[in-house]
Amino acid sequence: MLTRIISNSDELCTFVDQLNLPLSAPQLRHVINVADGRKTIAEIHRQFVSCVDPSNIADTFRIAPWLAEDVRVSLAKAVIHVALNRLEEQDQPRRLLISLDDSLLIKDPDTRHLEGVDWHYDHAARRRKRTRYQNALCYLECNIAAGDWDATVAIRPYLREKTVRRINRNRPPGQRVHFVSKYRLARRILEDCRRLIPPDVAVYVQFDIWYASAKLIKYIRRQGWHVICRVKSNRKLSGQSIKQRGLAQRHQRYSYVDITAADGSKTTYLVRRMTSRLSKVPFDVCGLVSRRHYWDHHPVYFISTDLTLSPQQALQWYARRWNCEIDNLYLKQRLGLGDFRLQSYEAIDKFCSVVLLAWAYVKWRYAQTMSRHVRNPADVIRQHQYEHAQKWLTAACQEAIDSGDIPSVVNRFLPRGP
Repeated sequence: MLTRIISNSDELCTFVDQLNLPLSAPQLRHVINVADGRKTIAEIHRQFVSCVDPSNIADTFRIAPWLAEDVRVSLAKAVIHVALNRLEEQDQPRRLLISLDDSLLIKDPDTRHLEGVDWHYDHAARRRKRTRYQNALCYLECNIAAGDWDATVAIRPYLREKTVRRINRNRPPGQRVHFVSKYRLARRILEDCRRLIPPDVAVYVQFDIWYASAKLIKYIRRQGWHVICRVKSNRKLSGQSIKQRGLAQRHQRYSYVDITAADGSKTTYLVRRMTSRLSKVPFDVCGLVSRRHYWDHHPVYFISTDLTLSPQQALQWYARRWNCEIDNLYLKQRLGLGDFRLQSYEAIDKFCSVVLLAWAYVKWRYAQTMSRHVRNPADVIRQHQYEHAQKWLTAACQEAIDSGDIPSVVNRFLPRGP
């Protein structure tokens, strides 16, 4: 690709100015360069026509005195503010759907010196035809959906307890990393959201089997929020597994539930509903047994803490968790979330927060656009690249006219050859 960057995008600078990030001017300049560029720091340096040495950009992550939390807090405020404003503009109910999910940033198997990168079990290995254990960085993602718009509000790297011990071996006591379980990590994200969401907004937190613990469900209900999640077939409902209770309802008729996918297609599921008490949870929940067809011997089980929801509403809202998969695709393939080359865990955490800033900018611009030609975030990214190409070509032509030295202009504005 011949296009290079002359200066930072005006739209991106406007978005970052609204965040009021607690960063110095040089730090902010490097952060915007990384958010405006793509992939590795070396590639970002090659993409700008005039740019500082790449070591200066790396030092912004390695030794600069700022924290990833500084960026995450400001981004969370901006995303939730846009979500609530969008509900008001479209005259929709004040309701937010918060989805939690984790994913892996897979690195080369021989990678050994990047803190935070360790071997993790890959739950999608069989489906994607790859090995079960991957050398990767695991992270927890939080997506907020408001009406027809959604955005990622948080990305937090997760470290195994064994990984934390390995990192702390070479660190003095004051610089050691503390182990945080996935439950605690999810709870911290929800606590940050709770401080920013008004009490009159209805919130439904959604997650898959791996986060459906009684502790997390009880914590969410204490906030006045509701839970919609998938559970394993052996979870106890009033002393019986939800699978046994589903088999006991074989004499009851199914409810037909039509779920609309992201591409607009509809799929009909056969659902049976039950109300019972979940084990270790001191309140009733609604259990749902979903089958794809009458001969499906492997049904899927869900619970909802809102007893007033119909199966149609609960499952259709749960389908919005697909937004997490879409965000992961963009974050990894288009924005380079997994392309870090930074050694310390703190630097990696900062890099993830800057990539999240770039993705929040794309979502913010998608919410602000009124063009009928912009129908998804990919169109926003293409529009952003087109604006840079227009600036680049205009500047090259103007300099060639002013100087008359075409070879020097070509050497300055085209990428260096191999």
